Amino acid sequence: MRRELQDAYERLTEITSRLLLVNETAEAALSGKDSREIASRFLATAARGMEVRRGAMFLAEGDGFSLGAAFGLGEAEQEALASSGADLDACHSAVATREPFVVDTGLVAPDVPAAIEAAVAAREAAFEGDGSGEEDAEPGDEAADAEHPDGEEVEDEGESADEALAFGVFLPVHLEEQAVAVMALGERAGGAVYQNEDLDFFRYLLQQFAVTLNRSTLLEQNQQRLEELDALLKVSREITSTLDLDAVLRSVVNTVGAVVQNDRAEIALVRGGKLVLRAVSGMTRLDPDQAELFKISAPLEYLRTHQHRLHLGADDLLEDPPPAGHDVFSEYFSAQQMRCFMALPLQDDQGLLGFLCLESRRESWDIHPAEGDALSVLAAQTTVAIRNATLYSEIPLRGVSLPVSRLNARLGALTPRGRLVAALACVAIGLALLLPVTPERAGGAAEVRPLLYQGVRAVTEGVVSHSFVHGGEVVSRGQRLATVDDLDLASRLADLRARTEMARRDVAAARLTGDAAGWRSNEIKLAGLEATRAVEEKRASGSELSAPFAGQVLELDLAQREGQHLESGDSFCTVAALDTMAVDFEVGEEQIGRVRVGQPVAVKVMSFPTHAFHGPVIEVGWRGKADVRGHTRFIVRARIPNPEGRLRPGMTGVAKASVGHRPAAALLLAPVLRYIQLRWT
Repeated sequence: MRRELQDAYERLTEITSRLLLVNETAEAALSGKDSREIASRFLATAARGMEVRRGAMFLAEGDGFSLGAAFGLGEAEQEALASSGADLDACHSAVATREPFVVDTGLVAPDVPAAIEAAVAAREAAFEGDGSGEEDAEPGDEAADAEHPDGEEVEDEGESADEALAFGVFLPVHLEEQAVAVMALGERAGGAVYQNEDLDFFRYLLQQFAVTLNRSTLLEQNQQRLEELDALLKVSREITSTLDLDAVLRSVVNTVGAVVQNDRAEIALVRGGKLVLRAVSGMTRLDPDQAELFKISAPLEYLRTHQHRLHLGADDLLEDPPPAGHDVFSEYFSAQQMRCFMALPLQDDQGLLGFLCLESRRESWDIHPAEGDALSVLAAQTTVAIRNATLYSEIPLRGVSLPVSRLNARLGALTPRGRLVAALACVAIGLALLLPVTPERAGGAAEVRPLLYQGVRAVTEGVVSHSFVHGGEVVSRGQRLATVDDLDLASRLADLRARTEMARRDVAAARLTGDAAGWRSNEIKLAGLEATRAVEEKRASGSELSAPFAGQVLELDLAQREGQHLESGDSFCTVAALDTMAVDFEVGEEQIGRVRVGQPVAVKVMSFPTHAFHGPVIEVGWRGKADVRGHTRFIVRARIPNPEGRLRPGMTGVAKASVGHRPAAALLLAPVLRYIQLRWT
């Protein structure tokens, strides 16, 4: 009974540990960022949990396998394993049978090979029963032929037949009939062998690994696709943000690199039956002979007669038979450093507009299908943008004539009464535009500052012994804020007091003895000591720091400054009068000439966006500062009453100064008039 109970406890402990191992391997795999990191973390966790000394994870890549992770191997062993043909052949055999592939029977229990053989036979029988045909049965036959009769070696063609296998057990994992990976196992700790249930448990863990790996691959693909779409969206915004043809062409050639990397991009447009180079990446101005300098004249002439998509590399010209355009592009590649050439026709239902050409110095320039699709979309968008810009340049007055013609049609349809009302409305609008009745305001970003503030500074060097105020506390003029003790000053005062007292005694003694000379010299010495003592006592009186005026303490945590050493002139805190604040705001250089001291200012801050604070201009700055856009701004200061204490130093918002009244037309046309006036000589 005790033995059965002990066996039950051991079995329960093993089940619990394996359940924990399932969670650990799942967490380890999920914490990986890419396929190799996922494989490495999963393998390390699973191997330690199952007491495996050596192991490896081979990842499926196309028709082959690559080493994704290794456990218990040195760097030299990992390098040899990555190119081990015998282990890779064993991976193929395991994948073909879809069951564990045992090479070294010494690593497994005696009943394991028979169980695997039975599973393979059952799978083949199921295939035959379903009428799958010989094609499904062949992989199992190949795997059976690959295994040596003694179960210890794998015979294969080529050099792999003579190579020693690094591992003895290979476990395949599939996901939806697709091979994902093969886990290779070596010896276990303590010479233990793998039981059937151990291999089944490994295969269960591998199924979790396959799902995690597949999800990571899908996330990487989706992320790459999102990046490509984002790049395409940015390029589309660039080329559709203007109707200027030259700006459109420059935007395309300079931003197409975000979709497909290239070393040079050009656009050639059809003009007079020829392809004329109009834009080159990285160049704002093209010389008339730029096409000849780039050795691209002959390729452009070839594209004019062959209006289709072209992707050609220098190595492609060595094929037999040579591709179309061999003579043209062999001369092109030999004349300059570019090794690959791509051309995308810019064509719509109205005909060919030109070509977008991409060049690269790489010997091999493979374009992924997603990149090819993005290029097709970009070429279509570029075609539309060029067509729109061309139409806009050819019909410059269309935007004016069409509204005018519509307005005339509407006026002609009005009754006499309606025309009178329209005329009166036009007169009213004209008066509103011409009469100086529109208020003009100048201003911009604003910041609230104390109008009156002063730092409380130490007169003498010393240590803050005690702080009497807290941050934000209201203080009165002369109120004690802190004390600063100078230990050296205290000792000097004590010494001076003692020496002064001794000098007085010496004066008295000389007077009693009638020593006139001694009396006189001691009096001089006493006078000097008393003067020095008065100076030091005056310095000692400055050890108390007091408020210079009524206001509020701005700093916090002043109690923590106790024990801090202050040099002479160091600030202990800042006292500011907050009943009246200063607001500094920016005014552009085009309006600063109309700002005067005393003009009313309205201020709104972020904390109180619905409340306007008012006050006059008190200072106008004379030194401008350029902003990030190159526009010069001047600082103007206004005094704003703050009786309720709403405004606090550091608040930001917007301030506008009323600078008078002007006609609305003058305000609307001011930028245009200023532009004309600045350029008139």
